[in-house]
Amino acid sequence: MSLDPWPQACRLRSRRPCSCVNYQGYHSQVNIDVPDAPSPQANGSRTVDVNGLPCHLIDRGRGEPVILLHGIGGSADEWSKVIPQLSTRFRVLAPDAPGHGLSPGPIGRTHSYDLDFYTRFVLGLLDALDIERISVAGMSGGGAIALNLATSMPSRVDSLVLVSSAGLGTEVAWSYRLGSVLPKLVRFGLCRSTVASIQSFGRALCFDPESVPVGWAEKRLEIVRTASVVDAFLATAHATIGWSGQRNNFVHRLHQIKQRTLLLWGRNDPILPVAHAIRAARLIHGSRLHIYENCGHMPIWEYPGDVSVRIGDFIAAPVYSTVD
Repeated sequence: MSLDPWPQACRLRSRRPCSCVNYQGYHSQVNIDVPDAPSPQANGSRTVDVNGLPCHLIDRGRGEPVILLHGIGGSADEWSKVIPQLSTRFRVLAPDAPGHGLSPGPIGRTHSYDLDFYTRFVLGLLDALDIERISVAGMSGGGAIALNLATSMPSRVDSLVLVSSAGLGTEVAWSYRLGSVLPKLVRFGLCRSTVASIQSFGRALCFDPESVPVGWAEKRLEIVRTASVVDAFLATAHATIGWSGQRNNFVHRLHQIKQRTLLLWGRNDPILPVAHAIRAARLIHGSRLHIYENCGHMPIWEYPGDVSVRIGDFIAAPVYSTVD
């Protein structure tokens, strides 16, 4: 598997509105959105050049570095309830992946937006920040990226945290399978999103629907109104999910994981079954598993304080017990 960075020279286009009738197929050239680059903020928001492309990054705290990877179609803002507490103990890095959030994706060539694409991005970001080894936490689709990084480049990963992670089986909610094979329908729906419809989607991810972060739907609506984000989402969905389920299944490679591993999952996850976590905990030597009762797909929203403490204590501990 090649993890060479994409070409350094990439042209960027300015913002264009979302078009519901201009679908060119999964692997069309990706027209990107270039929002105003955020200057360094008190919350750590800044822009970093990664392999010739601007990457929006939340960089907060001091100490041992920890990178938080969001899921398909998401952004660093998914971790908004966890970052404040975790950054009191560590240097927390939460990037928007290419084509997500405020990070434009590459154009001028076709892209599959597959797992290796995102893994190259993470490696490029670490190189840009001069970080050799790091603890990696992945949420949902970000968990699959973390798994790929840990198994393909183990020397770069110190410890591994998987939260409601993709990549631990083929099963996934039927709505995601349908979306991956009917992209025109998904594009049509996304282009007509409202704050109410996005809020309903977020509530459906949670056991407690009131756990959706305040302002999340408004921020997400602003992002999905741009065609580049929709393009990246559809391309990623096609590359990672099919009618038969998830395309990337690490179950037969879990025994290769040598890093200390923590799994966090909601008992009532409607997207990825908790059985994936239980099986993975048996297959990853020395791993630790915590299952949240009365919790859906987003423990980082429903139990952010506990998630922050568990991740922090796990990373900080030189040794740990596998019994929770």
